[in-house]
Amino acid sequence: MKQRNLVFDNLRGICMLGVIAIHVGSMAVSDAVASPFLVLITNILSRYSVPAFFFISGYGLFYSKPLEEPLHYGSFLKKRMKSIGRPYLLASLFYLCYYALLNRDPNVLDPSNILFSLFFGTAQYHIYFLVILIWFYLLFPLWRSLMGAMEKIGLKVALPLLFVAQVLLFEGNFHFWTYPDWIASSPALLNLCNYRLNYFPFFYLFIFMLGGVIARHYEGFKKLITRHKALLMAFFAASAGFNTWLFYRWTFKWQMPYENTVNYLQQLSLPGLVYTIASVLFFSMVIQSGRYPLKGALKEMSDRSFPIYLIHPIFIDQLEYVLNRTAGIQQVPMEAFYIAVLLLSWGCAELWHRFRASKA
Repeated sequence: MKQRNLVFDNLRGICMLGVIAIHVGSMAVSDAVASPFLVLITNILSRYSVPAFFFISGYGLFYSKPLEEPLHYGSFLKKRMKSIGRPYLLASLFYLCYYALLNRDPNVLDPSNILFSLFFGTAQYHIYFLVILIWFYLLFPLWRSLMGAMEKIGLKVALPLLFVAQVLLFEGNFHFWTYPDWIASSPALLNLCNYRLNYFPFFYLFIFMLGGVIARHYEGFKKLITRHKALLMAFFAASAGFNTWLFYRWTFKWQMPYENTVNYLQQLSLPGLVYTIASVLFFSMVIQSGRYPLKGALKEMSDRSFPIYLIHPIFIDQLEYVLNRTAGIQQVPMEAFYIAVLLLSWGCAELWHRFRASKA
């Protein structure tokens, strides 16, 4: 059995912190009087987290299923559907039932809406990630062929080409929201276009394949994060600084609403993609060094990151509801709200882990 990579295992916990920050921070984006710094931290500088999860997935797949070994697609897919597909199905049905009860709307549980939600990942705002991940699993033979072609061409050429293709895909996607009649007149095609960011894995292909490349050349990656710390810190600082500069420039000089600025600087944009790469390298360097506080806590949270990911929107929703009925959400510091969501989700994930362990 292959050994787990402690760097990327713990990176999952850091990514989880970013995911919760984005979802908690969405309240700040919709608040016209929110602190710009708060919006920057939660909705710009936390955007590394979602693509970084795909990076970790790419690493894991190519590490466990190297090109030199045959891929038994049936057993591979069965294992992945058990570990990801089944939780996705159960979580989606749970959220559909939750909102049907909360809104007293039985139409949410209409079979056509259930199928729509399962295909596009709309049962809850965060769960589309698992749909894209499932598509990465389904198309893994294609990614293996792509990796072989990239290595044949040469990674020093292939990776930059894939990066450019990724940026061009996003730029084309950014402007493709007005459709020709043959698409607009077909509900199926219209939904496939409108919800393409929810299922189309090619939007995250570069970062996924980068994880795969590192799985196949990990010693070189390890040398990079241990011998070039100053360079990686400078890269991270420059990328974070550039995103910060763009955010404040667009917010104050151009008077752009928060939501527009966040959309322009999202993780698929050129500044966002570069920042994701810089963040992955920087956090990997920090974890590899072992010089960071709360090591045990980060490891424990990383181990529970998947259930935390699945359930944390419930606590955001319920805490917001309770606060609006009592003191008012504006009276509670966003930092306190964030910590409460994190601890409640983590505690619930820990209880679930212990329950499963007792039944094993």
